[in-house]
Amino acid sequence: MGRLGKVDPSSFAEVEKITTIHSDLKWKVDFDKKKIVGSVVHKFNVLEKNLPSIFLDVSEINVIDAFVVSKGGELPINFFISENVPDIGSKLTLELPEGTNVGELIVKINYETSSSASALQWLTKEQTLGKEHPYLFSQCQAIHARSVIPCQDSPSVKFTYNAIVEHPKELTALMSAIIKSSDNGVTNFEQTIPIPAYLLAIAIGKLVSRPLGPNSNVWAEEGIIEDCAFEFSETSHMLKTAEEICGPYVWKQYDLLVMPPSFPFGGMENPCLTFVTPTLLAGDKSLADVVAHEIAHSWTGNFVTNRNFEHFWLNEGFTVFVENKIVGRLKGPKEQAFHMIRNITDLQECLRSQLSKTPELTKLIVDLSNCGPDDAFSSVPYIKGSTFLQYIEETLGGPEVFEPFLRSYLKKYAYKSILTNDFKETLYEYFVTTAEDKLNKIDWDKWLFSEGMPPIIPHHDDSLAAVCKHLSELWSSKTSAELKTISDITKPLSAHQIIDFLGKLIESSEIVDLNEEKINLLEKTYSLNATKNAEIRFRFMRLCIRARLMGRMGEIIEFANSNFRMKFVRPVYRDLAGWPEGKPVAVENFQKIKDQMMKVCQYTIEKDLGL
Repeated sequence: MGRLGKVDPSSFAEVEKITTIHSDLKWKVDFDKKKIVGSVVHKFNVLEKNLPSIFLDVSEINVIDAFVVSKGGELPINFFISENVPDIGSKLTLELPEGTNVGELIVKINYETSSSASALQWLTKEQTLGKEHPYLFSQCQAIHARSVIPCQDSPSVKFTYNAIVEHPKELTALMSAIIKSSDNGVTNFEQTIPIPAYLLAIAIGKLVSRPLGPNSNVWAEEGIIEDCAFEFSETSHMLKTAEEICGPYVWKQYDLLVMPPSFPFGGMENPCLTFVTPTLLAGDKSLADVVAHEIAHSWTGNFVTNRNFEHFWLNEGFTVFVENKIVGRLKGPKEQAFHMIRNITDLQECLRSQLSKTPELTKLIVDLSNCGPDDAFSSVPYIKGSTFLQYIEETLGGPEVFEPFLRSYLKKYAYKSILTNDFKETLYEYFVTTAEDKLNKIDWDKWLFSEGMPPIIPHHDDSLAAVCKHLSELWSSKTSAELKTISDITKPLSAHQIIDFLGKLIESSEIVDLNEEKINLLEKTYSLNATKNAEIRFRFMRLCIRARLMGRMGEIIEFANSNFRMKFVRPVYRDLAGWPEGKPVAVENFQKIKDQMMKVCQYTIEKDLGL
């Protein structure tokens, strides 16, 4: 496919010649046809004189007509759409009048989305919790905004937006923006802070809310709203803690929307309205750390953004780094250290399984010349990236030295999109007189461009993790009969310790007598059949697959169908694909339910199953 643009390999937009400043959306949401019909009016800043045309990104969008808008009215312009590039989309060319000047240019496009738009998930009423009304939600990251709106779908471009959305009046519409008014099925939104296209978001359903704090609510279907309000009751506390670390929160509102089970991610940091998976509802707040991650994105990602997804670690590595700090301040240094150690375990598993055949994607800065961002998505930018920042922080003298720099960096690049070199140069500028000798010891090339695990993993307090390691060694090396005589296996564990212990057990190269008896003993010892914790359930199901327990296949498939969060379903399908008797069952089940998944989930599982 090659690199599509000079600035962004995954976008046709020539952002060095023209850039979007503001967009006005007017949408009518048609649940019967599964389409959004309407218009977008883009206000551009033209940077090059006599620009002959504008290139925008589209995917399966039907453009009806296009106009240049001026005080004199609307001037129709020619347009054409290129052939589709798989996993990328198409180029929309808008021909401009001769002599177009540098400066402001307004273009209006009337269009409709496809019923199979990759960013939109349309649920029938039967697929919702309430069973009475349909539901729509979007997921535009990484490059799926182009299936909802003709745009410069690159994080290098940031724009403000207003939206007028017409929808069924019995339903509530929410967007990654502030609601200005809502009346009789028409909702007006305003986002006054510039955002990249991937942060455009919409959700429409039979939704209710509960307050979480002075500027924070949680939204969900009525059947789970009280559980959600309990689970995420610490949100305002997390937000306040993040402000202490990063500086003032600029987005006014911080609401959570608990999504239907088909939402493919743990969370999505849409401004003013974070989307979170219902798999976080563990009943004991043990999985609410995901909210700390999404809150951190309000600064790292939404405020300061990677210029393209080759530098995705600038979004996610910084966010995990700040998330770890929030956890440390709220739960103490031991839990913070354990949080980091668990991340390293997850990274090891990712390199061993998901990325085993694509080692080039284990680099911190990846090359997206010949693959889409969805193909490169993994825990590498998250965990390898945050480990790099921990290493830099320790090298420079610890949090008290590094956190003032972090705030300075976030302030310097506020509302901007940057590359790794911008961060590096700013780091050197800040510490030039106090710690340049320490910075010179960092092997930047090794950290950014070497494959595999981080070159250096900082030491962490491992007292909580040591218990998990000891247990995984016992369960790996002892028979069921021997285990029943060892009192250590019955000592109380936290939910996070069970998660880490099971994760380490999955990573054990050999497990003695991994059979039905041992799996049953494991289940009984840690009450795994009673848990509501999806992270625990997920790891237990993977051990059942590793034990080749066909008698558990019903449970395994039930878990795989209970949610389509890619963190869970992809490893389960990959494990089943490696089991000769299990693969046909997995393929048959996938073919039955794949239409209930978002495109990004469906597409990646097809690859995992080798279809």
